[in-house]
Amino acid sequence: MAKDRLMNAIAGTGTGRDPRTANAYTAVPMNQHQIAAAYSGSPLMRKIVQIPAMDMVREWREWKLDAEQITAVEALEKRLMIRQKVRQVEVLRGIGGGALILGLPGNPSEPAPENISRNQLAYVNVVSRWHLGFSQYQEDAREPGYLDPIMWTLTGQGGQQTLHPSRVIPFRADTTASLAMITNTGHDAYWGESTVQQVLDAVQDNDSARSSFAALVNKARTLRIGIPRLMELASTQAGTDQVSARMSILAMAESIHNAFIYDAGDAEGKGGEKIDDSSYSFAGAKDILNSYGEFVAAVSDIPATRLLGRAPEGMNSSGESQQTDWNKKIRAMQELDLAPCLERFDRYLLQSAIGSVPDGQWYEWAPLDLPDQKAEAERRKAEAETIKIIQETATIPDRAFAQAVQSWAIDEGMWPELEAALMPLSDDERYGLEQADPSDDDLGGNSAEGGDPDPANGASVDDSRRMNDATPRPLYVHRKLLNSADLIAWAKAQGIATTIDGSDMHVTIAFSRQPIDWLKVEANDWNEEKDGTLVINPGGPRLVERLGKDGEAVVLLFGSSRLSWRHEQIRNAGASWDWPEYQPHVTISYNAPEVDVDAIEPYRGVLRFGPEIFEDLDDDWKAKVKES
Repeated sequence: MAKDRLMNAIAGTGTGRDPRTANAYTAVPMNQHQIAAAYSGSPLMRKIVQIPAMDMVREWREWKLDAEQITAVEALEKRLMIRQKVRQVEVLRGIGGGALILGLPGNPSEPAPENISRNQLAYVNVVSRWHLGFSQYQEDAREPGYLDPIMWTLTGQGGQQTLHPSRVIPFRADTTASLAMITNTGHDAYWGESTVQQVLDAVQDNDSARSSFAALVNKARTLRIGIPRLMELASTQAGTDQVSARMSILAMAESIHNAFIYDAGDAEGKGGEKIDDSSYSFAGAKDILNSYGEFVAAVSDIPATRLLGRAPEGMNSSGESQQTDWNKKIRAMQELDLAPCLERFDRYLLQSAIGSVPDGQWYEWAPLDLPDQKAEAERRKAEAETIKIIQETATIPDRAFAQAVQSWAIDEGMWPELEAALMPLSDDERYGLEQADPSDDDLGGNSAEGGDPDPANGASVDDSRRMNDATPRPLYVHRKLLNSADLIAWAKAQGIATTIDGSDMHVTIAFSRQPIDWLKVEANDWNEEKDGTLVINPGGPRLVERLGKDGEAVVLLFGSSRLSWRHEQIRNAGASWDWPEYQPHVTISYNAPEVDVDAIEPYRGVLRFGPEIFEDLDDDWKAKVKES
């Protein structure tokens, strides 16, 4: 047999004298009880199996359907506990394999119907591979469903039941090794090799090392007693009793007097007992145990920071790169392992929830790590500034540029219903530049409100007013709440006796005591509708809290990256801000001292705000607020 290897006749490397020539890898399959014992008996093994399963469903799917359809699908998923059951069956995949059994109409032994009506997906149950069996499978690799069972049998306390494969969705383990071994057929070949078996040696080494070091702790201090003529004494029963009695005396003396009393021998100190303390050093124990743990992390392909629960190591290390790599692996497992299984299930889920299967893509996986609101606002701000810089270069035609920016905004999901609002428009309206109406141009022409032109420079009277307005001065920017009646009705239902007048309800965007040039603030064309309104859709983070020096104001806090971004835009123009950070909110009442804000269920409906209003600061604004 010819082999390619490194050989050294002098050192014996690669020759018959090399001990490594006796090394061989042997397949030792594990049975159900061994796998279950390893999973239950080793906490580290349990984490290796559970962590990927948990992270795959931690951030679930984002459905690409109409709002009403999304609500129906998510309600059915919640009722059937799909996320919990997918996590459970993924754990079973790591142990050795599992399956989802679909509760569909018809005889379980017959093929599942292609189409079902609403509410006909009755249940989804999880079973392990050891509950399922088959007697025949497709053996011809030229046919569809190679190595797939022709019919399943479900074993339970009531006996066996036949299940058609269209009603069973198997979550198989790693079948690569099974395909490589042609003679390996049957259930083990179909289900593949479990994660437990793949990492067993590394986990056993780690558990053994920790157990061994734990055992050494009991021997950290060992007492050694040397007794003269011990063998001679032990040869007779009387001598054995004498030794036992002596040991009892030593133990009693240590317990009562906290000291050992021993025979010092004759007057010269000869022939007496000798008592020594032996101690162990554990100086390198941590490094050894960490090495075993790191090897387990490498074999399981789970970051040590996640698997072992320890801080990142290395200079200036934050663990971010490890988490990024782990997220990439989880996303690959979602796409390659989980998605094919869910595709068989989703068509029944959609039909049972909304009555049909829509064309196109149904969902996308939610991001595994969501940036915080501030980071998201900063990112979008930087992208918007880049867009502005590119536009000023005039290297891209306006029509193409408008189309690219709209596509970017839609892909970012910046404004709900933006795509739906743009679709009915013609290309000229959507991508073309609208010509300005001279009658509406305050800076030129001779409109009714523009004033007479100044013959000195061609500017209108209104132009002069605008030029004077450019003088730096304090600034207050806010948006009126258009649907304040909805918020007041909610507040009354929550037990807030009086609220400020609906016309005074607003969200503050900027409050600058520092004088600034108002005209240096960029136009807010990206964050609003054509009429200047801004809509905060239902849902999202909402809280009711008290603000102000004495907590006299009861406010509704809500999240809006668009308002945060706009606030930063105005700050960048030179505006000041009196508080550590910006948080969008609407003040509800200044006269509700008895209200327990922690017991209030926040308002979660839509918030509609009018156009931005730029005003001078009014230091006496609070005196003008009325409540009813």
